[in-house]
Amino acid sequence: MEKFKEKLNALRAEADEANARADELAEEVKQLEAEHTAKDHELLSLEIRVKNLEENLEKVESKLTETSSKFNEADVKAEEAERRKTALEAELEEKEKQHEDLLESYKNAKAELDDLSRQFDEL
Repeated sequence: MEKFKEKLNALRAEADEANARADELAEEVKQLEAEHTAKDHELLSLEIRVKNLEENLEKVESKLTETSSKFNEADVKAEEAERRKTALEAELEEKEKQHEDLLESYKNAKAELDDLSRQFDEL
C-alpha cells in the first residue's frame, strides 16, 4: 500500500507538474497570440501606410510630369522670346542706322538749302 501511495503521490506530483507546465504553455500561447495580434495590427498599419505613400507617389509623379511639361513649354517660350529680342535688337540697330543716315541727309539738305537761300538772298 505504501508503494501505491508513493506511486499515487508521484502521479499527483507529475500531474501537478503537467498542470503547471500546461498553465505556462497556455500563458505562452496567450502571449504569442497577443504578439500575433499586435503584429497583424502593425502589418495592417504598414499596408495602409504603403498604400498612402503609393498614392502620394502617384500624385507627386503626376505633378512632376505636369511641372516638367510646363517648364519645357516655358523654356521654349523663353527661347522664342530671346530670338525675338535678338531680332528686335537687330531691327532697332538697323532703324537707328537709318535714322542717323536720314539725319545726316537732312543736315546736308538743310545746309544746302541754307546755302542756296543765302545765295538767293545775295542775288
